[in-house]
Amino acid sequence: MTKTASTVPPAANPSLDAKHLEEAFAIFYSESQKLEAQQTALQDKINQLSTELQKSNQRLAILLNAIPAGVILLENNIVLLHNPAVLQFLPHLSQGQSFELPSEWQASIAPGEYLIGSNEERNSKPQKTVQVIRIDEGIRSYIQIQDITANISLHQQTQRENRLTAMGKMAAGIAHQFRTPLATALLYSSHLCDDEVAPEMGKEFAQRLRKQLLDLEKLSQDMLRFISNRPNKTILTSAKQIIDEAQASIQALFESKAVGLEMHCDVPSTTMLLVEPKSIPNALVAILENALAVSNAKDKVTLCATVETKKLIISIEDQGPGISSTIIDSLFEPFSTTSANGTGLGLSIAKNTIEAHRGTIAVENTKHGAIFSITLPIAQAA
Repeated sequence: MTKTASTVPPAANPSLDAKHLEEAFAIFYSESQKLEAQQTALQDKINQLSTELQKSNQRLAILLNAIPAGVILLENNIVLLHNPAVLQFLPHLSQGQSFELPSEWQASIAPGEYLIGSNEERNSKPQKTVQVIRIDEGIRSYIQIQDITANISLHQQTQRENRLTAMGKMAAGIAHQFRTPLATALLYSSHLCDDEVAPEMGKEFAQRLRKQLLDLEKLSQDMLRFISNRPNKTILTSAKQIIDEAQASIQALFESKAVGLEMHCDVPSTTMLLVEPKSIPNALVAILENALAVSNAKDKVTLCATVETKKLIISIEDQGPGISSTIIDSLFEPFSTTSANGTGLGLSIAKNTIEAHRGTIAVENTKHGAIFSITLPIAQAA
């Protein structure tokens, strides 16, 4: 039997293994130093950023404390922080509590505006108007509360001064408007004093005198409405109801003149305006009367109402001859009229009424007549 030779492993080289191990340790040490240097640089950067963040927070705190408006930061509607200025509006506000506006704050005309102060307080100190702006970003919300009482007062004062200036300029127009009906009334009253006037004629003179006095009363009321400022009492009213009231008030007059009145009201019944009752419908009626006055039989006047970005948009378009270039810039000024029977106060009063409710009104000519564009702020919409 032949014996197979056994395989013998080669002898290990201690010097070569030691060299490999030394190289591995050298690489490890080098990489460890690099990592340590990176960690040191990262820590320095963290310390620098922390210092800058702390300084930024200090500057932000100083800025927030200096802002006269109240600022609140919410997370899931829980108060995270607020500046001291907000305590003048919400003295009991504290961190950690759920945020909600006080129930006694009354909604004002424009969205996001509130009246602060109960009826009992109004006699002792002026009522404030505040504006609340809320910005939601995910679970966080930012709220700003600002006292705009002075701004509103200044706006109202400016409007009043402008109207007073206009009243001064139109003094001659007032005298002219009063002179004719007053002279006619005096003439009829003198006839009534004549003993030789037959009873039948006396009754007719009395009726004519009454008509002239009613015209004078209407003119006086129009003058008072023109010079008036802010709405006296505002309530939540359906926008659709306001448009329906305006249509009901003037529909018969349109029918009597064989002029069509088309209504396109694409407004939800839940859309609410904070307005003085009757004032906005009266303003719409004044504009519709103006459109009717320039319309011929079988013409049509179109009223369209829509809702866009918390605003009610109303347009009234006629098929008349359009507005003359000589009068379009002064159309809303008092006594600006081309009608022999009109006072020229209707559109002026309509403009004042709409602007007093924080709205706007404008007019422009179209290819087939003129169009009035009106905007009013929506107080509530579902």
